[in-house]
Amino acid sequence: MSEIILLKATSSSKLKMAIENLSSEEWFRELYVDARYTHVFWHNNKIIKVLLIPANIEVLKKDEKKAQEFIELVKDCSTNK
Repeated sequence: MSEIILLKATSSSKLKMAIENLSSEEWFRELYVDARYTHVFWHNNKIIKVLLIPANIEVLKKDEKKAQEFIELVKDCSTNK
């Protein structure tokens, strides 16, 4: 009998999927391609914690105010390395 190996998604793969999902939003694409902020998405724990929760992604896509708060958080985290 053959065995099936199930691979659990890693944090980095979940993060990549979250970034891909949010890339459908123009505000996110503009933020992500900006060299000042790209590093923050991959290396800042506050940002990673937000992005690893799927419900947060949906809120960011639907709620303009929450999206603006997230943008400010990213900008703040980039200046407080």
